[in-house]
Amino acid sequence: MKNILSNYMRSRMERKTIREIHVDYGPVVTISRAYGCPGKIVAQDLALNLNKRLIGSQTPHWKWISKEILEESARELKLNKYMIKEAVNANEKGVMDDMIISLAQKFYPSDSKVKKTLADVIKGFAREGHVIIVGRAGVSLTRSIKKSLHIRLQAPVEWRNKIISERQNISIDEARRKLLEIDYKRDHLREYFEGMKVDNSIFDIVFNYQTMNEEEILETIIRVMELRKMI
Repeated sequence: MKNILSNYMRSRMERKTIREIHVDYGPVVTISRAYGCPGKIVAQDLALNLNKRLIGSQTPHWKWISKEILEESARELKLNKYMIKEAVNANEKGVMDDMIISLAQKFYPSDSKVKKTLADVIKGFAREGHVIIVGRAGVSLTRSIKKSLHIRLQAPVEWRNKIISERQNISIDEARRKLLEIDYKRDHLREYFEGMKVDNSIFDIVFNYQTMNEEEILETIIRVMELRKMI
């Protein structure tokens, strides 16, 4: 029992220090998106535009990552990436739940250990710099980096409902159910790393995807990166 309590308390302490990161890492851009807003498309096109500027330069090229974070975390923990995704999306467990799971860590790590590994992987990418991180609570783990920019893509629920329904050929009601569920899970992961409820004030720029087109969004991001001397 003493070992169980020790392991449990250690996992709680890890959570307090999980966001610590060296301010000289980067440059890093994070893109958070409400479900239905195409964050990966923006990240891909942003990397493409930034790298066009680097042709013939020795400066490292920009890359964008999303699923790679889960894949690297899975390798670290020797688990299937879908198990990692499930643990990352899980709701906060209580004290007894985490203690019970800690007994089975030989077979399956606790959610807190999975999330710590996820954080370590994200910080590893941030250390390398010239990276655009899509989702995975990247904003909450890299905000202390001086050369960083944190983007939020959002749009009204009804607009996103329609987009999701058309893209996935599902009913409006089903689209709304998925939207609310996935938005909740994404918010929950950010709040886990922040240690409190969060709002849009943690982002540097919030774009309304209903009223702004991709070209406007990209040009704005690049201009702000120039002003911050990230490029």
